Parts: sequence; structure tokens; C-alpha cells
Amino acid sequence: MRKQRSSERFDDFARVECKELCVVSGVLTDISKNGFKAEFNAPCEVDTEKEYSVLLRLSRITSEPLELTVQPVWSGFANGKTSIGFSILRSKDSARLESYIKLLKEEEILKNETNGVSFDNDSLFI
Repeated sequence: MRKQRSSERFDDFARVECKELCVVSGVLTDISKNGFKAEFNAPCEVDTEKEYSVLLRLSRITSEPLELTVQPVWSGFANGKTSIGFSILRSKDSARLESYIKLLKEEEILKNETNGVSFDNDSLFI
């Protein structure tokens, strides 16, 4: 399935809020500039023909959540969880999303260049 994707996906964490789909918030598991996967700990009524407004409260930025218009592409229910793959449509916060994806890409490049070693630039230890 990953081979069909047109843009690179990044593992990430965010709270996904969409009251139209589910009364409980979901959790984002990966994201790209074109879509994301979310899991909800409850059954959800998913209409793949409908557009939804979602709020993404991203783990790496503390500013206002991203407000995106999305359309479910697929969904599944197993072990009490609903998994949904969303396509991101042109949205109010598309530019902020692109900046965030760029940040994730830069972090991945840095991680690969340092062989996975994390550096804390604010550390006082020498």
C-alpha cells in the first residue's frame, strides 16, 4: 500500500478531533502533505463520500491546531479501534501543514546524518 503513495509519510503523533466522525478524539499515527492515518478507540460512522473538518493538535508545535478539510479514503474496525486513512483536501491551514511536513523532513535528514543520535542544542554540558 505504501508504494501507491505520491508523497513521503512520517511517523508522528497528534490528537485528531472530528465530532462528526467520533465523540472521542483519535490519534494520528503518520502524516504526509497529502494525507494521514488516525485511530479512534471507538466505532466510527465513516462515509468515504463525505468531506469532514478535523483539528490536528500536533505534538511538535504548541500553537493553534491545524484545521483541515479531509475525506476518508479507507476505514477498518478491529480490536475496538477504528482506523481511518484520510486524504487532505485544500484547507485553511494547508500552508501551515506544508511547513510542518518540511520540519519533519528536516528532522529525518538530520537523524539520518547523525545515525539516529539525538543532539540537544540547549545543553550546558561540554
